[in-house]
Amino acid sequence: MVSKKDETRQCGDTNRASLPTHHRRNDDMNSVQNNELTFQQTEFHPVSHAGETWLTSSELAAALGYKKSDAVTQIFSRYHDEFTEHMSTTLKMSVVRKTGAVDIPVRVFSLRGAHLVAMFASTPKAKDFRRWALDILDREIQRSPIAKQFTDDELCTLAYLWRSAAVMYEACREVHPLLLVAEHRLVPRFCSIGTNYSRGINKAREILKRETNHIKEQPWGDSDWKNVFSYGKGILQ
Repeated sequence: MVSKKDETRQCGDTNRASLPTHHRRNDDMNSVQNNELTFQQTEFHPVSHAGETWLTSSELAAALGYKKSDAVTQIFSRYHDEFTEHMSTTLKMSVVRKTGAVDIPVRVFSLRGAHLVAMFASTPKAKDFRRWALDILDREIQRSPIAKQFTDDELCTLAYLWRSAAVMYEACREVHPLLLVAEHRLVPRFCSIGTNYSRGINKAREILKRETNHIKEQPWGDSDWKNVFSYGKGILQ
């Protein structure tokens, strides 16, 4: 993937939006303000989908300075393996033509997806666009509920709580065979723990790793606390 340093229109539902000749403006964005979605001479008409803000590929192409409206979809086709489902998707939208309204699939990109497109773009506007997108993303992170809900110290405590759950899970798995031999009455409970709990513990680990990724290690603190997530990889995968 390209490495460069420093460098989401309201749908009636999650699958359809009205798209007249000029895209309809969304006036009910939750955190990204409409006036923030104007890059130089390009005014975006964002799509609200799955609680996130998305930009259409044609408007993104215009913002990056491409003459062809399908330039961004071509970039996506070449580097599609670099994009996650949270970075790009297709939505059915209604386009008004001379023959009437037609539903067509439209490629859209989240702000992170748009930033990645700009990483692959080679136009003169690409660098400025990347900075613009990152500025908006930074403001979104600052407004994030998770950022307001937990301090870094509290996230550290949750990480250690996860480790405690992982330790107890593995202990239950080790004790289960002994209980089985002894025909102990707790065999069903310990069997259930070993069979059903790993998925939840694994998901919790990934969530905590994501939410603590921004925390820098401090030399005067417990500098190894993030290593708690490496525990239990032999069983918890």
